[in-house]
Amino acid sequence: MEALGPPLSEVAWSADVVAQTLEILAVGLRGDELFWLKPVHAESLRVGLPAGAQPGDFVLGVMAWYPLSPRVVHSTSWRYEAGKVVLTYVAVVDPPEQLPAGSLVPVPIRRAELARGEAMAPPASIGVAAVLEHALRHLSWLVRDDPAIEQALASWTDVLAAYRPEPFRALS
Repeated sequence: MEALGPPLSEVAWSADVVAQTLEILAVGLRGDELFWLKPVHAESLRVGLPAGAQPGDFVLGVMAWYPLSPRVVHSTSWRYEAGKVVLTYVAVVDPPEQLPAGSLVPVPIRRAELARGEAMAPPASIGVAAVLEHALRHLSWLVRDDPAIEQALASWTDVLAAYRPEPFRALS
């Protein structure tokens, strides 16, 4: 792959953009090591979501553009950042053999603290590392609770066991 293709979204930042920002965290497993595919020139992969577009389908389109082979695409979180809603999807992908030059690079995933807020207020800031941690804990829960995710991520069971899901932490 020599270069990136055309723009992922033709929609300008305007009222035509529904979620303002769609963030896609593409994660993979090579051996027993987790990695995520980080853009070379950005903190995370973000695209504009056109009005009327179904976010999950749009994520699949973005994955095909690189090209990446997803096993699971799942909405994992949202946050309000710089006056916009950031809707985050985790895309579990097979390790790519090759990526377009200057696009994405595999980065080892390191454990991170979750961003914690107040009972009535969000955290002051939420970094991508915390969002990745949350996404992997979310997958850890889904692989135990959702038969479709369990089947799609059968080879991920051991690595996800290290991530403690906390959907009901306040109740324990």
